[in-house]
Amino acid sequence: MTIRKKSNGIYIAHRTSQREKILEVAETLFIERGIESITIADIAAASRLTRATIYKYFPNLKEIAFNIFKTVVSAWHERNKQVWSYPGNGFQRIEKFLTSICDHLFQSPDEARFLAEFNHLYAKEWPSSQVLEILEQTVGEDKSLILKCIRQGIEDGSLRPDLDPDLTMAAIHNFNASLLGRLGQMGGKLQEEFDIGADVIFNEIYRIFINGIKMNSVSVKRKSKAPAENGPWRKAHKRKFKK
Repeated sequence: MTIRKKSNGIYIAHRTSQREKILEVAETLFIERGIESITIADIAAASRLTRATIYKYFPNLKEIAFNIFKTVVSAWHERNKQVWSYPGNGFQRIEKFLTSICDHLFQSPDEARFLAEFNHLYAKEWPSSQVLEILEQTVGEDKSLILKCIRQGIEDGSLRPDLDPDLTMAAIHNFNASLLGRLGQMGGKLQEEFDIGADVIFNEIYRIFINGIKMNSVSVKRKSKAPAENGPWRKAHKRKFKK
């Protein structure tokens, strides 16, 4: 009985090792050459396994890419846990979250390219229930924490009081996804645009977005100068379109 258990343990460990090896090799190839350029035969050759062995673990290339996607997204979630423990007001915590994402994009541009390419190739094809399940296990918790920080910021006065928490959370999520896709279009390379480095441009985009949700004297002043419902501008506007 003991020998059988030991034998089963070795077999399970072997399969786990083989599976991880396939995923590691595939991820390297995807990053170097792009997902569309890789075949099962390429992965088999690079991992020194037969195609038949690859198929014992994964039915197709999409399944391999999806498992790598799950690993990458889970790693992002684990990194974010350090951000949410950061002390400060609502704005400072949101700022820390966004700047940490920006920093990681340029520390691991190839990873960003893989995520962007995966989303482009497979996100719409994959059963939505599976994708949503993965995202809820990882990004879902981050979304709730972002929402909590937004509400905290509105309450402590560090974020604009006119922000809608749910809408702002959705805007932050789409903002990050859009920039991830843009970096993916660059092929994971820090290309220059307008003679300016991509990292400098992205940092400026993040700075503009962050300052846009921050509570400051300028936004308060502009709000106080908004035209009244029956003010001169409003009356002139109504006269202009009056039949």
